[in-house]
Amino acid sequence: MNGLSKRARVLIAVLMAAAGVAVAVVLLTRGGPESALAKGPAGVVASGSFKSVGWATSGTATVVRDGDGHLRLRLSKSFRTREAPELYVYLARFEGEHRTMWKQVGELKSAYGSQSYTLPTAAGPGVTVSIYCAKCNKEWGVAALRAAGTPA
Repeated sequence: MNGLSKRARVLIAVLMAAAGVAVAVVLLTRGGPESALAKGPAGVVASGSFKSVGWATSGTATVVRDGDGHLRLRLSKSFRTREAPELYVYLARFEGEHRTMWKQVGELKSAYGSQSYTLPTAAGPGVTVSIYCAKCNKEWGVAALRAAGTPA
């Protein structure tokens, strides 16, 4: 560093300090503010009713937190959509009409009935559950999740 100007050395020190702070923030928050959903008592975190988009889709989606803080997405016994190959469950977040998050949860296990999926901590109020057909590149149904106890 002897060959660097004082200004260059200060800039490098500032950049290294900023990188250190960024790493510390990531390690401390473990994924951001959504990880707060993993904290709290076991029970229903959020739920929403499916609305048809591409094909008739009905039933409810519920996010449940277990005693260890793990989140699960449960589709209701009354869940129904049209059978097809390449159907997936996604989580989406929107700001106005702009989608800011699109995260695959897994392949849809069945076109009807109760089913459960492990979720990342990004799931909860303000997120939409989407049943998506990859073959036709269309959403078939969506359920906007609302905090437990919030009217629809």
